Amino acid sequence: MVLFRFQEFSLSAKETFVISTTDRREIDSELYKELVDGKTLHLFESANQKLTAATEERIEFLPHYHTLVQCGMYEYYASEGQKALPYAFAELIDNALSATARNTGIRRIEIRLLFDESQGGPAVVVMDNGCGMTSKQLNNWAVYRLSKFIRENKTGYVRPDPVPRSLNSDISYFGVGGKQAVFYIGQSVRMISKPAGSPDVHEFVMSKEDFERKEMNREDIYTGFIRNRKPADCSHVSESEEQFLQSIVMEEKEKESFTAVIITGVQQEHVTYLKDNFNLWTRELAHTYHYYIHGVHGNDQRETRKNDHVSNIDIQISLVERSPRIPRMMNLREVDNDMQTLYINSSFSTFEFKATGARDSFVEGLIRYHPFLYDQETYPVDPYALEDEDEECVILNSEARGKRPVFECFWNGRLIPYTTVSEFEWCARPKKVGAVPLECYNRISGVLFANDRFQVSTNKLTFMDLELQLRDSNTIFTRVHNGQELRVNIQREFTNWLKECHERFDKQVMFQGFKGSMTRTDVPTKRQQSPWAIFQAIKWDGKTYKKGQCVKSVKTNPVFVGSIVHFLLYGEHEGDVYATGGYVQIALEPKELYDEVRIIPISKIDRLAAATTIKKKIEDELAKLPDQLRVTWPEGNAWAEDDARPAGTLMVEILNKKGDSVSRLPVAGTTKKLLIELKVIWHSPKGDVQTNSYIGAHSSKWEYWFKSMGNLSKLGKYTLHLQTMLNDNSASEWAGKRLPNYTLNFSIKEGEAISFVLGVISSPVHFGVPFSIHLDFRDEFDYPTQPPCDIKPQLECRNLHTVHIPGLKQDSQSLQIVLQPGPPHTLVVFPDGDVLSVENRTPANFRVEIHDEYQNITTHPKLSVRCQLLGAPDLPVDVVDCSNTGSGLLLTKPLLLKTVNAEQILTAKFNIPNHRTVACVERKLRVLPSSRISRLEVYRQEEGSEDVMVLQNAERIDWTAGDTLGNLRFRLYDEGNRLVSLRPKLTTKIKVNWTADINAEELSQGKLPALSVPSQAQREHFYLVSFHDQHTVNFSFIIGPANSVYLVVKKKRGYKLQGVYTFKPHSVCIYMYGFSQASSGLLSVCGVRFVGGSLGPRELCFKYQDMKEFVRIEVTAGPPVQIKLLKEPEMPLQVVNGQGLDAPLVVLLCDEWGNPSPDQQIAIVMKTLSPQLKLEFRGSFSRNGIPGPVVKLNVIPDPNKPVELSIEYDKCISYFLVSVVFTVVVMSEEGTPVRTVCPANLSMLLWKGTASGSYPPSTASTLKCSKRKHTEKDDCFCFRDKQIPELAGQYVVQFVLALDKTKHLWSKQILLNVVPNKAVKLAPETPPLTPVVSNSNIRANRTLLDSLNLKIMDLALLENSPGVDGAEYILQFNPEIRQTSVTIAAYSLPFRFCNDAEHQKVIVTLSKKKDRLSQTVLMYREVFETSKQLKSELECRHCVFYFTILTKMENQPRRKCSIPDPFKGSPKVLGKVGHLAQVEDDDAAKVISWHILGDMDCVVTETTSAAKRIYDDTQGRQQVIPLETVFWRPNDRPLPHIRNGMLLFQPIGNPVFVKDILIFPEHVESCNKVFASLLGDTILIDDLDSANHYRRGVVQNKMQCPTLLTRQGERIRSNGKFGGLQNKAPSIEKLRGQVFGAPLPKEYNQLLQQCRVAMQKASEVRSEYNSHLEHLQSPQMKQKQQELQQQEQELRDLEGSLGMCFRQCRSGCFLNAKPDF
Repeated sequence: MVLFRFQEFSLSAKETFVISTTDRREIDSELYKELVDGKTLHLFESANQKLTAATEERIEFLPHYHTLVQCGMYEYYASEGQKALPYAFAELIDNALSATARNTGIRRIEIRLLFDESQGGPAVVVMDNGCGMTSKQLNNWAVYRLSKFIRENKTGYVRPDPVPRSLNSDISYFGVGGKQAVFYIGQSVRMISKPAGSPDVHEFVMSKEDFERKEMNREDIYTGFIRNRKPADCSHVSESEEQFLQSIVMEEKEKESFTAVIITGVQQEHVTYLKDNFNLWTRELAHTYHYYIHGVHGNDQRETRKNDHVSNIDIQISLVERSPRIPRMMNLREVDNDMQTLYINSSFSTFEFKATGARDSFVEGLIRYHPFLYDQETYPVDPYALEDEDEECVILNSEARGKRPVFECFWNGRLIPYTTVSEFEWCARPKKVGAVPLECYNRISGVLFANDRFQVSTNKLTFMDLELQLRDSNTIFTRVHNGQELRVNIQREFTNWLKECHERFDKQVMFQGFKGSMTRTDVPTKRQQSPWAIFQAIKWDGKTYKKGQCVKSVKTNPVFVGSIVHFLLYGEHEGDVYATGGYVQIALEPKELYDEVRIIPISKIDRLAAATTIKKKIEDELAKLPDQLRVTWPEGNAWAEDDARPAGTLMVEILNKKGDSVSRLPVAGTTKKLLIELKVIWHSPKGDVQTNSYIGAHSSKWEYWFKSMGNLSKLGKYTLHLQTMLNDNSASEWAGKRLPNYTLNFSIKEGEAISFVLGVISSPVHFGVPFSIHLDFRDEFDYPTQPPCDIKPQLECRNLHTVHIPGLKQDSQSLQIVLQPGPPHTLVVFPDGDVLSVENRTPANFRVEIHDEYQNITTHPKLSVRCQLLGAPDLPVDVVDCSNTGSGLLLTKPLLLKTVNAEQILTAKFNIPNHRTVACVERKLRVLPSSRISRLEVYRQEEGSEDVMVLQNAERIDWTAGDTLGNLRFRLYDEGNRLVSLRPKLTTKIKVNWTADINAEELSQGKLPALSVPSQAQREHFYLVSFHDQHTVNFSFIIGPANSVYLVVKKKRGYKLQGVYTFKPHSVCIYMYGFSQASSGLLSVCGVRFVGGSLGPRELCFKYQDMKEFVRIEVTAGPPVQIKLLKEPEMPLQVVNGQGLDAPLVVLLCDEWGNPSPDQQIAIVMKTLSPQLKLEFRGSFSRNGIPGPVVKLNVIPDPNKPVELSIEYDKCISYFLVSVVFTVVVMSEEGTPVRTVCPANLSMLLWKGTASGSYPPSTASTLKCSKRKHTEKDDCFCFRDKQIPELAGQYVVQFVLALDKTKHLWSKQILLNVVPNKAVKLAPETPPLTPVVSNSNIRANRTLLDSLNLKIMDLALLENSPGVDGAEYILQFNPEIRQTSVTIAAYSLPFRFCNDAEHQKVIVTLSKKKDRLSQTVLMYREVFETSKQLKSELECRHCVFYFTILTKMENQPRRKCSIPDPFKGSPKVLGKVGHLAQVEDDDAAKVISWHILGDMDCVVTETTSAAKRIYDDTQGRQQVIPLETVFWRPNDRPLPHIRNGMLLFQPIGNPVFVKDILIFPEHVESCNKVFASLLGDTILIDDLDSANHYRRGVVQNKMQCPTLLTRQGERIRSNGKFGGLQNKAPSIEKLRGQVFGAPLPKEYNQLLQQCRVAMQKASEVRSEYNSHLEHLQSPQMKQKQQELQQQEQELRDLEGSLGMCFRQCRSGCFLNAKPDF
């Protein structure tokens, strides 16, 4: 406040004066508030007084804060129309380069784009590992326009020393660029820096919001605070701020020094640009700092020499978006398409120079040459440059650089993007043609490196005076060669260099032999169709190509050869000319295959192809033509010439000269398919007759295949002709030559039966019923023939049934017969005890089974079991149908015996009416008295008196008229006359007819309400007490008042009034007029009918004068007229093929008004309507049809039901005696692989022979699948390392999948022709025993071998052969083979030698025993090895658990409700509303959550007490809703536009109730109640237009329309109001987690089901494993192990005995098996 002292101005107290500002505004109370210190004021006598002297006023003219926050807007946006955002990043990179200039290691710069809104984005972070800033330096950075030349420091600014290309990192210059960049990118910047050697971190924040706040509060705008703190201290960062900031602060721990620039409030248009053009702007940054990143020589990818100038700068850029989007990373060193990289790697030579000017200014320059190569310029084109959209503009010979400038300009090693230099005088394109072609001047590019003596703009986008200084006359240009400056004529040096480049590197074509011009119609652009000059030859790269010369193409699809027709060059030419490209017209060779001429660029002539190569290719093409036919017999019964026997299937192949199979002519342009015509001519006695004629088409599986011809039944000679034909015209010639043909002569005769085939058993086979088997005899080639005359078939029955016929080559066949149970033989009834106890009025329960003779449950048509109860009258008879199942549950009708006061024994007799041979079965039933109420007793007893007056049923009582009869009581008795204690549950079922007001408490004490006796009546009054339960018990009495008039109403039948009285479903009152007391007083009322309403008791009231009489009647359902579904499913009903319904369909039989009808005489039938896939319910009552509902079905394939086994293996190889790999895929009905198959259930069966129908023989070997490798798919099962049998021959492979114990899925049978491999050793078919010989004169004692299948017979020693007694010798068989390349191992046979025959006998006995023991031990070992292998396989089997996949799916990022819920898990608490439901669609979740935003954090409890507890704990701050106070009525009403199942109008926008799209993970019923009360009938629809259309349609149909929500976020209230912020949902991010979560993916439930199946399979495998372990520990297996040990010990003892008898001398005693042995 300013105080004025009047004495200082010499004013008296009586004088008046005026105080005003310098702009003559008088000071009042309002203006006084605006005054500040230092304000100049005037003191006047009046407001208009003139100044007597000059005055001075102090003012402040600080710049507005917009100078700082908008400093970059104009300069960057005015950047020649280009997107300037990359250059804003460049300003921050400049500061980072300057900060890291003195780093000795890696200079690391990071740009992080944090666009994840959930973490507080968007934000931009630029970090470096430089020297950091002190608090003073950070203060200097904040000052605008404080350049490095005027900053306060001790030494002042020092210019760096000159370095190559001026890469001195001194580019943080003016004190402007950083501020311009951060406020161009965003609205706020946070500077965090730690200087080297300092323990403190300095942090400073500058934001537009802070400036505005200071201006509003009249504070100093250009002031602030630097926070000095310890590293990783984020206490000042609140949780509400950006979450990413905390992680950045925590990174400070391990950093010695750094600087981080954090920009927030990034403009949305910048975010969009940075996301969508990530590669573009990172490429621009790589171009700007190309030489800082790659060094002095740039990114020369062809450079092999060692680079002395390697850069240590690493600039990393990352862009992080919201999950699940993958972050994008880019290191600028990895960018290989920036323009400088393209210039460097496309140039072939470099011209280096230097320009020196005044004041130490100099420029280093480079000019690069990009030559023309064959048909195109190599001058690089900007891949992001806009292309010319003019389709008519076709440039055949591009001018390389065109009109673009030559030089890009760099300042201190950094690109100045908007400054270029077109050319200098010494390198400009001359006006006249000289020694260098003019187009060579368009093949150069250049770059200029200026030092800091040249001025640039503050945003470093343009040079101020570069080109002006370089064109100054005082600027000196010198050439630099090998690092040395040469003072030479720069223009002459450049011209010579350019000429040398042209001669060395440019590759052009010379056209010779001009023959005129032509027009090309194959060129799409009319302007380019003519003129085209024709030439006979070209000279190209030292080679001459002439007309008629054969050439080969390259880089064409396909590659072809042909002869040159002529060469073409666009334009008007005469004589020989040079050009940079052209075209050649080629006629394709060979002409027999190709009749085509093609035009290709000259550059696509293969200059490296030799003439011999081209000639060979033409010959190879000719060899593709068909040459011969190869006929084979796949079944092995090949036909020779003039053969006279049956033949099998015929396969024909068309071969070319190479021996390759062909199916069409290899002609280009058209498809010439080949066919083979087969004709069979029968040479009959009357002449040749054509019996068969077929045309075979080609198949990729079996070439040309002709099946056996069954009509060749006549004996005689035949001729078979095969002729190749063309498919289109049936011609048998091509190019003047006949296509390949084949002729075969043969004869027909019948064969003998050598095998037989079992026929199909037509009818099922039952136990005890005879059956027949049909035998079909076949000859050698599997053709039907007559059976032998003396056959005696034999049938053997074991595991498989085998038919054996002696005398045939294949004398046995096996068949598998599925036996079914036999005819009914025995009736079995359960329970099988002596006596079954059952209460009266309850049913008896029995289970019956029908067995055949062998105790198997059997079925039979019309197989019904009848149960008849004996021992009392009127007992029910029950029947159960067992035709389909062979068993059934027989539940009798309730036993209704009269007066069962004690136990009563009944007999239940069971029999099968249609099968008298089956013995009857009887069971005893003990019937006990029922515990139901059966008698009601009424008595009267005064209070306090022991006198009891018991009333009798239907008793007449005389009582005083108008008096009250009270103190009535009642008792209840059951059927056994036992008193039943009164409980409230029973007494509530007591009803009386004289009053409706009954005291429940008195009833529970056995008291009846008092009754009033009418004052007047003509006859007795009827009173009724009844007990209503499953049946009704009545007690009645009549009271007759004396000398009174009374009204009695009786229900009669047979009398009708005229007309029918129809009443509403309430109590009815009938008034009677027209008779007096003297009359008879009788009136009949009939025809009373109730229309609609619920079922139950009704009352009719008859009134006469002041008397009333009530009649209680029971209203039951009317006759049945319709069938309804209790709960109609959603149509169409989804049913998985082969499975039942998820829920049963329950139907109701209803009358006309929809009341359920109890009539039991109605039959309901369910019929399937095909092919519509519908279920129709129809009923029948008294021969009248009753309509029912129709359920539409949608049968979907079962993805887990195996239906086919897909087998993959190599079908092209011949199967030697080696291993074959089979891959099996189990296919489902859906056509997809089944992944839930247990590998143990899949087997491979292998047997020798031919295919045996659908099932393998019993002798087939069973193999299990191999363990899956990690590289194989999880839906494939491999059978690898399975040895093909050692014997060659025809084998069959079949695969089987065990679905359960009885069902199997079989694959097709696969034929394998196993052929011998190359010979490797000699071996006998049967290994012989160890021979023992002696030196005896008997030949048998000297015989080594009697018969060995090496075809060596009777091999014996000579008499008196020398030998060592007791020695062991080896007989070795060496084959003699002429082929030197084949090596076969010898076969060795050891034998023992004795000197005498007696000794020989002993040794022979021991040797035989030893061989027998060896075989026994081997068999035992194989058994135990098999058991061990099976145990290993069972241990290796494992269930493919899906827990990992399920866990990953659960942990995948998805929308979640982040409202804290500390109450969930408490007793009687469900949780907050936001956590109870889930919504799949994001837009729907957003708008629904916003609609009930006020209720999202409301806690739902089961009880009011739990809600009150939470209310008290939170002091009333937490809103709660108890379920027991929520009114909820099940509401299945359709949408408002549907009435009675019909559409009122056609809606748009997919309307749906909001409550129907909510998904409740748990507490479904409770959640339905809560959300029904919160949402009501709110409807969700697509957009606002659809919502208005829907509301208009509903209202026009006179219906109330509920609130409408749109997926776009709008709301139309139930009163029709929409629009405004209150009816527009915000973005989902602004809801701050108060949004419904998203459910797990649909695949989660499928995988969960598969996991259950897999776990069940794993349990079965574990059970099988335990069973096998028990088998291994069984006494039988232990006994076998003991036997094995005994046999092994006995074998060792025997070998010891033999060892004592002989001396081993295997060292060299061999006998050669020669013919002279």
